[in-house]
Parts: sequence; structure tokens; C-alpha cells
Amino acid sequence: MPLVTVMMALALLTGLGTVLVVGTMTETAVVASYRQGIEAFYAAEGAVEFAIRDLARAPDWDAVLSGAATSAFVDGPPEGPRQVGRVMVDLEQATADVEALAAAGADGPLSFALYAYGRFADLLPATGAPPPIYLCVWVAEIPDGLRLIGRAYGPTGAQRTIAISLARSTATDDDGLDAIEVLSWEELR
Repeated sequence: MPLVTVMMALALLTGLGTVLVVGTMTETAVVASYRQGIEAFYAAEGAVEFAIRDLARAPDWDAVLSGAATSAFVDGPPEGPRQVGRVMVDLEQATADVEALAAAGADGPLSFALYAYGRFADLLPATGAPPPIYLCVWVAEIPDGLRLIGRAYGPTGAQRTIAISLARSTATDDDGLDAIEVLSWEELR
């Protein structure tokens, strides 16, 4: 009888230990996914801010809209796949996805041109170890100015998308560049 009691107690403790290990592993995965989502969100926002500053320097937005002028932040031709961790980002498919996302929203059908794209590490100064995130910014013409969509792709599938509408202002900023007025800002899901 004592042997049966010991075996039952051992089985109970083994089961409890297994539940704790699985619970800990699940919580760790959830926290990592959340962290990568937050990193992707801020990276997408940073890419859009970089593009806004870049667009303030562009003398002609028509050249940007036609694809003739791109940002200084590009990592090669604007087509083909890019590997980001376990995720493959196809720039042509990503552009089609952004146009479909805009058509489903309040923007209606817009023709987006890929403007800035590359690895997050290439956008930052060489400090620390930035997360392996790939960034893309598209531009489209709207009646008041431009619509920018910035998207960040994380290494395990995290994606965050920021959409901004902006217009050129008649004023200049502190650096003598054309001031850009942000008309709207939203995170797209």
C-alpha cells in the first residue's frame, strides 16, 4: 500500500512539474511575440518618420510618385524576395498587399510606389544590436498631398503597419527644408 501511495504522489508531482514547464514555455513565447510586435511597431513608425524627412528634401513629389526618385534608404532593386529571420518578404507581393489594404480602407484604390526599403540595422547608427527587422515605405498621391504606408516585418512573422497622410506646407523648418504637415496618422491592422 505505501508503494502505491508513493507512486501516486510521484505521478501527481510529475504532472504538476510538466504543467509548470509547459506554462513557462508558453508564457515565454507570448512575451517574445509581444516584444517583437512592439519592436516592429516602433520600427515602422521610425521608417515613416525617416521617409517624411527624406520627402522634405525631395524637390519634386511627382518623381517620387512615378518611382523615378527613391529614398537614400534602399537595399537594391525594388523587386524580389528578402530574407528576414524565418520570414521571406517579396517586395512585389508586399506592394500588392498594401494596395489591397488601402482599397479595403477609407483610402479607396490608390497606386502605391515603393519608396524606401531595407534592413532596420541599416537605418540606425552602428550602436548595439538592433532587431532583425525589414522595413518598407510606400507612397501614393492623395488630393491633399501624399499617403505613406510604412510596414515592418519581424523575423518570426510579426508585422506592423503605419499609415500617414501628409502635405507640403508653405513654411520651412529649422533646417531650411520644406515643412511637412501630417494630416492623419493611424496604425493599420
